[in-house]
Amino acid sequence: MIVLLLGLAINQRLALRRTRERYPAPGKLVDVSGQRMHIHCAGSGSPTVIVDAGNACFSLEWMPIQEKLQSTTRVCVYDRAGYGWSEAGPAPRGGAHAVAELHDLLQAAGEPGPYVLVGHSLGGIHARMYAAHYSDEVAGLVLIDTAAEEDVSPELEQQMRASISFYQVMRLLSGSGLLRILGPLGGEQAMPETARKLPAELREVYLQLLLDPQQYTTGIDEMAQLPQTLRQARDALAGQPSLGDLPLIVLTAGQQMAPGSTPFDDRHVPVEEDVIAAQGALAALSSRGEQRVIESSGHQVHLDAPEAVLAAIRDVVEMTR
Repeated sequence: MIVLLLGLAINQRLALRRTRERYPAPGKLVDVSGQRMHIHCAGSGSPTVIVDAGNACFSLEWMPIQEKLQSTTRVCVYDRAGYGWSEAGPAPRGGAHAVAELHDLLQAAGEPGPYVLVGHSLGGIHARMYAAHYSDEVAGLVLIDTAAEEDVSPELEQQMRASISFYQVMRLLSGSGLLRILGPLGGEQAMPETARKLPAELREVYLQLLLDPQQYTTGIDEMAQLPQTLRQARDALAGQPSLGDLPLIVLTAGQQMAPGSTPFDDRHVPVEEDVIAAQGALAALSSRGEQRVIESSGHQVHLDAPEAVLAAIRDVVEMTR
């Protein structure tokens, strides 16, 4: 058994190296404070749309949106440190650290503002913090099913614990090499719902990148730091009761994961009214803010209702122009 486990671990390390060679980064790797971060930009025009993905998510999920949007303006997707094609960064992975890295990445990559920041879930908290710290660079915001809490509620704490437990299991399975063997044996049922919703040409590379245990280490760290990130966001926005007339659209999913469901069995139930109201309060931060509730969509709005996401981004871009 020891020899078998050792063999699986060695195979895992070799396979990860082959994955990086077989599927090179579609964008460019830029040095940010000693680590290489991946950013992929396409299209032309101003403002530049910057997409910040959710916890344990990365740029590849947003490439279909980028492809359809690049005829409208310049669009950049990127991987936070430790995800996708970006190297792991220093811990802890709190929001203030992530926002500073994004700012440095954009400067090092030569992508000048103004920016329309598109933040999904955790990325939406980052987008609000970025707008507070670098307000002169931000022309508009699109917040997609992002947490509106200033502190961790009991419900959010329960979600945090569940996510961390899931990532810990996935880190063990991927790091040991077992996931590389067991995944194909499970067929489509062992495939995350996110992968099933991606175009076929992106699905294989997405699944291969998910076999890197660093994805789950980063996901755990970000989720463990969420209380600190919420405090950092609250402090950054202190003294700024509103966003003035900044173009802002808040997209709210009408469905949420049902109790007991997993990323492999993503069943939904309607979202509570207080969640919809809380995200509506985010839209009220700007005199030009608007909330759009996507009744049929789950949390992964960019995959469940991509046309709604595209429409929101295009509308904010036009408002800035």
